[in-house]
Amino acid sequence: MAKTTKNKTKKVAQKTATEHMYERYNVTIRFKDLGIAGGTPVDKGIANSHAAKYSAEVTNALQLGKETEGEVSEEAINKYLDQVTSVFPLDQKHGIFIRGFQINAMLKDGGQRLKETRKLSGLGNTIRDGGVVLPQRIYLETSPQFLERPVKPDFAPANIKKFQVAPEDPSDPLILRIPVAVMQNGDLPRAKFNRIWMACQEVGLGANRHLGYGKFTLMSIERDAPFDPPEGEFFEEGSANPIPDEVWGQTAHRDAVAARLTQEEDEE
Repeated sequence: MAKTTKNKTKKVAQKTATEHMYERYNVTIRFKDLGIAGGTPVDKGIANSHAAKYSAEVTNALQLGKETEGEVSEEAINKYLDQVTSVFPLDQKHGIFIRGFQINAMLKDGGQRLKETRKLSGLGNTIRDGGVVLPQRIYLETSPQFLERPVKPDFAPANIKKFQVAPEDPSDPLILRIPVAVMQNGDLPRAKFNRIWMACQEVGLGANRHLGYGKFTLMSIERDAPFDPPEGEFFEEGSANPIPDEVWGQTAHRDAVAARLTQEEDEE
């Protein structure tokens, strides 16, 4: 009899753990004083540039211009500047943004720092390949500034780099509220999700993290309504997506805070 009771309890626990397909959270972060750096190359001909430099046995566009033309031309200088410059991707309507997959990569790095990906085989794949769903674009809603810094990046033609950093004014910290949906397959329960985000504060987000850019303070992880696929054979546009296809950024965070404060005032 005791064995039957134990089995029933186990089945109920399993049903509760997988009751919903996704748990959803709103994660709010505030970047530290250096902000976040853009990492999209300005040079649109990366592959051709690499092939040309490799065939001439040189490491940058200035050397290539001198090797092929006998002098460093204005064209070679401009090409060199393009190769050492990186920016944020830009939407003409909503401005600069980061991509959701950058956060997937950061979370996987955070899991590796905690050795969680070694403890549980498949956790890295869950985080990176569909188990953690984020908006495709997260808009920063601020103007970037250009910086030039001596660096030693992993892949670059020189130890000097020109790159965009947001926010433009370091005295106005950049705050992002990011919606995240986590598939309930048992790999990433809430406690582990929180721990990984805490580790990611020092892992950082964006480019040039080895210079201190992209580090942030974790302000909150708020649980949102869970998500299950709609029933039926045909779905309305977006209804089967655990993260709505909307514009996410500082405005979303400010609107959410304002709505919560209004609700609290009404309750009082």
